[in-house]
This record gives sequence, structure tokens and C-alpha cells, in this order.
Amino acid sequence: MARVKPPNLAKKNSSGGASRSKPTNLRENLGARYERETEALFRTRLLTAAMFGAILSPLFGVVDYMASESWWPTLPLAGFLVLRFGITLWFVALWVFLRSARQFPVTAMDWLIFAPPAVALGYMTAVTGGTSSPYVAGTTLLIMARTILVPGEAVKHLPVVGFLVLSYPLTIFVFGHAGGVDAASFGDTNSMGYLAANLFPLFAIAGVGLVASDMIHAMHQRLISARSLGRYKIKRELGRGAMGVVYLAWHRDLGRPCVIKIVNPDRDSSGNLRRRFEREARETSLLRSPYTVQVFDFGVTQQGQLFYVMEYLDGVSLQDRLDEAGPQSFSEVCRWVCYAAESLAEAHARNLVHRDIKPDNLFLARTADGREVVKVLDFGIARKVDPNGSKKTRGRAKRLGGAARSLNASDANLTAVGTVMGTPLYVAPEVLEGGGADHRADQYSLAASAYHLLTGRPVFTAATMEELLWKTVEQEPEPPSTALEPGRVPGGLDGVLIRALSKDPDERFTSMEQFRLALEPFAAAPGASSLPE
Repeated sequence: MARVKPPNLAKKNSSGGASRSKPTNLRENLGARYERETEALFRTRLLTAAMFGAILSPLFGVVDYMASESWWPTLPLAGFLVLRFGITLWFVALWVFLRSARQFPVTAMDWLIFAPPAVALGYMTAVTGGTSSPYVAGTTLLIMARTILVPGEAVKHLPVVGFLVLSYPLTIFVFGHAGGVDAASFGDTNSMGYLAANLFPLFAIAGVGLVASDMIHAMHQRLISARSLGRYKIKRELGRGAMGVVYLAWHRDLGRPCVIKIVNPDRDSSGNLRRRFEREARETSLLRSPYTVQVFDFGVTQQGQLFYVMEYLDGVSLQDRLDEAGPQSFSEVCRWVCYAAESLAEAHARNLVHRDIKPDNLFLARTADGREVVKVLDFGIARKVDPNGSKKTRGRAKRLGGAARSLNASDANLTAVGTVMGTPLYVAPEVLEGGGADHRADQYSLAASAYHLLTGRPVFTAATMEELLWKTVEQEPEPPSTALEPGRVPGGLDGVLIRALSKDPDERFTSMEQFRLALEPFAAAPGASSLPE
């Protein structure tokens, strides 16, 4: 499986016809989901407690034996061992029953697992000295186990934990006569001293445990919130770039994987970015080309982050294919570019300009019938343009075309919202000069991507950013055939790509569809797979 690159959308995506949901702003109250997932965690932890109880309970029989041989020779060892065995069976029976009883209330589980052992330990304490018995340590361990193993809201867990603490004095009062401790002993100064000395740490341990349990529960809630976007459950991160983070997710309602890109807006106090994002996300979701990654939902997280949801594809990006296998055959490259051109032609018909076409955003996906097709990814910085605004762009480009500006690295902030958008190796020169990006800028970027895939190197290479930007604006590109062995690229293909890479947007093909038609004969050349009808 190919590695995931930061700007890339996803590796190993799976597609299928994406079911389309109505676009919504997901500001869902996750309380119900918290409750459901917390209950599932609570149930799991209780089962774990029952399992530990079944394992550890018989081991404490060693303590009973040592006590009968040393500090409490009258200890009823046989009775204690039978009681230990009974507690063990109780834990085992509960564990077996509760594993399959998924609908059994967790509150009842809690009481059944912890209350009987507390009473049994209280009885052992009562008959081995009462308030002065070291068996109170067993109750202490039980309280610690309850608060550590079963985290949750302190208020909800207070009744059970409170009972465990109070089981110590209550069982002494109830069973004390069995160990020679009568009610009058509670008026004895020594007995009350022992009782206070033991109760204080029990209350302290219970209090600290409940606070810690509550904190762990809160952390779990934040984790659920961080890993959930309404109906989507975040599985793992796939990539990270300047515009945001891409995650593999699971659609809870449809029961299928998807990909979510979360965009981090930088200071959007006016709300303009959010409104523009929502408008453009709606437009993008209407694209129907089989060569466009399907966007079927978008929204805003509870933290105010913008996100959109895409189909999950199976394949690799063309950048990964280039990195792994080097320059590709002209027929394959032309076939891939034709797929991308058809996708972009539909977007342009809706006045949507992608603005970041590059090999990393062209995904070689495998369809259900085993064919490989290219899908255009990441319309995240797509922009809807005014169809009458291109004249202004042309005029500005011509005014700036005389001499290249002095561009430095600070001018090349090519991924920030509100500035020049794209990747330097593939951005059209008029965009670098400050002109707006229209469909011809996408055509340039697609041709530059094809050039890179054909030759194994970008249209322009340079040692510094300044030199790269200067070459892009001022220097004419070499025909791709000059970078390869003779005969590797047909002469006609040279002409098509060089025209699409023209400095003047007016000299490029009039539309993406015209560019596709010019490439199609090379895609269907001998040895190439035919384009789908």
C-alpha cells in the first residue's frame, strides 16, 4: 500500500456509488452518543472487574491461612475458605451471564459485582476483631478497584462507592456478635478510635477515586467528541497539509467508510469564509462526473472547523505512481489526463475552478469491475468564478506580462486562504502574477502535471523558489520529448502540451473539453487502453 502524502486525500479509498445525503450543518448534540458509548465502556469495565475478582478471590485464601496460623488462631479457616470459594463462583457466574446479557442494566451489574463481596469482606472483618481487624484492607482494595476499573461521572457512581465505604461499619454492627463484638463496644474509646482511623482513609480513597474516575470519564467524553462528527466516526488520520487534516471515517447510518477533510479557517471573524465554503461545497457536491471524487456531505464541527465528506477510494495518487515507477508511457498519461479533463470540464461548466491540480490530487482508483480510472480529488480550494470576470483577468495579465515581478518566498504563500492558491510547480503564470484563476489556469496545471508524469520532472526546475517562480512567468517550457529518448513522445503530443502551457491564457485551448479532445487520439494510440464511452 502506497504511503500517504500530506496533501493527498487518502490511500486505499473504496468507492462504490456514493449515496448522496442532503448537505447539512452538523451541530449535532452528541449527548446520546456519549451515553451509548459510555455505557458500552462501563459494561466492558464491569466485566473486567468480575474477571479480576474471579482470579484474585481464591488467592486471598493464603491470607486467611496465614492469619489462622499467626495473629488470629481462632479464625474459622474452613468457613473463610468456603466463603472465598463462594465469592469466586459468584464472580465467574456473573462474568458468564453478563457477557451474553447485553440488555442487562449496567447499574444492576455494578451492584451485583461489588455489593456481595463488600458484605462478605465486612463479615470477615467483623469476626476477626471488628473495628481493629486488619481485614478492613480487603474493603479498601475493593473501593480502589471499583474507582480505578470503572471510571464514570462521580454523581452517578457515588451510591455504589458510598455503600462500599459504609459496608465496613454496617457489617461490623450486624455481624460483630459472631466475633465477640457487641453493640456496647461501639461506645468504647479504643473501638471508636479504630473505627475512625479506618473510616478516614476509606472515605479519602473513595473521594480521590471518584474525582479521578470523573476526570477519566471527562477525558473519554472529549475523546468521543474529537473522534465524532455527527453521524461520522473518525477512525484514523490519513494525511495533513496546510489547508487541514484528512481522516478515514465511518458513516454510522450507512455502515460504510468515507473520507473527511477538516479545514482550519484562519481568523474568520466576519463569517465570509464559512459562507463561501458552504456555497462552494454545495456546488462541488452537484458534480456528477465519474472522474470526480464524490462529495456527499459538509458541515461545521462543534469547534467551528469546516469539513466535507467524500467517497472512499481504492488506489494510489499519480504522484505515488510517479515516485514508485518513474516516467509513465504517453498513452497512459494521456488516458489519465483525459479522465481528469472530463471531470474538470463539468466543473468549469458550473463556473467552478479547481485551482490546485497536481499529480497528488489525481487519484488512480480501481472501479468495481477492475478498471483503473483517474478521479480528481480535493476541490477544497475550488472557487466559483464569475463567467464574465475572465476579461478582467486577461487585462491584468497583459499589463503584468511585460516583465516578471521580483518574487520572493514570502510572495509564494501558495496555500493560504485569500492568497495565491495552488502548488508552485503547477500554478499558471498569470496566477503568480496576481491575476485571477479561471478554467485556463486549471488547463495549465493539468498540462504541467501531464508533463511531469511523462518526463519524470516538472516543467521548470530551480534551486530556489524565486528562480522557480521567475521561470514559470518568463521562460518558455521545453517540449517534453526533449527530456526523453527519441520516439518516446509523439511530436503531435509535444504541440498539444506546449499549447496548454502557454504563458498567455488566450493562446491555450478554449476549453478543457477542447484540450481533452486534442489528447484523446494519443490516449487511444496502439497499446493504450481505449477510453470508456
